Amino acid sequence: MNNFLYIFWASVTGVINVPLVLCQQLRLTEQNSFKVLQFADLHEGEGPDSWGPETDERTESFLSRAINLEKPDLVVFSGDQITGLNVETNATDYYQRLSDLVDPTPHTMILGNHDAEPYSGNGDQSDPGALTTRSDLIAFDSSQPNSYTAVGPPELSPAISTYIVDVLSPSSSEVSLQIIHLDSGGGGMSEIILPNQVAWLESELEKRREKNGRPVPSIVFIHIPFSEIETSKENGSECFGVELDGVTPTDSDGGLFSLLSNYTEIKSVFSGHDHCNSFCCKLPTLSLCFGRHSSFGGYSCEKQAKEIGARVIDVQVKGEEVEINTWIRMYSGNVIEEHGL
Repeated sequence: MNNFLYIFWASVTGVINVPLVLCQQLRLTEQNSFKVLQFADLHEGEGPDSWGPETDERTESFLSRAINLEKPDLVVFSGDQITGLNVETNATDYYQRLSDLVDPTPHTMILGNHDAEPYSGNGDQSDPGALTTRSDLIAFDSSQPNSYTAVGPPELSPAISTYIVDVLSPSSSEVSLQIIHLDSGGGGMSEIILPNQVAWLESELEKRREKNGRPVPSIVFIHIPFSEIETSKENGSECFGVELDGVTPTDSDGGLFSLLSNYTEIKSVFSGHDHCNSFCCKLPTLSLCFGRHSSFGGYSCEKQAKEIGARVIDVQVKGEEVEINTWIRMYSGNVIEEHGL
């Protein structure tokens, strides 16, 4: 059974029910490569009684085209799939639509600061109160047949979209790539990285080093960016791409950036949140990248950032080393910002 992974529905009470889905394990291609397509800040569900449905359809048309052009091995929805402010009782309907849209391509999701924010101003953005909670959203997506989303450890709640997905070698049970999903909060909790998240990740990385007999190359997805992507640019790091927005980090990262910088297996971190940025910076130990705003929903941008797109991450695994190339697939179908990390 090494080729398969059981996915269970975990209720918010912690009761595990019967197996719901049997998923085939993710694997590198025969060329030892793995391609990820990042969809950032979709903000579906806005203007539900007026302009919203047409906007969502235009966005979904682009997502489908991007998948057809890139043929990724995995789609990552990197937070703010919906704008909870405008969604009261049907949040999972939008999650279902997105899952159906990318099927049969495997996908994962993390939460942003808008997915579980209270409906129609019933409290601040970070207050609990959404009828569909953070746990509900992640549990629902993890139940989809093409989903590799996992409900994070209950002790990390409400930062529940915290988990790691393994990618195996083409023909064995060896783990060749780790895709780390981290929850940066907001929408039902403060926009912070909790100290217990950092402790959990450090423990998990150490256990995985021991289990796998080596550090396994890893890439990270997190919704809210680190402040270091801005300071690194100011300090002369090699950067490329479009920067037409400020950088809005979490209120506290709990020591997460320092932890990631000290683990050699962490190669690159990909975020969203600031819609008008799609730049990357190469730091001494890892690279930090924004995705590309992938939707006609949410706040829009001007000039070079006006056209929506999606970041592509192409990973070539060579033992303990990886070669990562990235580019943006635009709404027009063009490719821009192609660069090695």
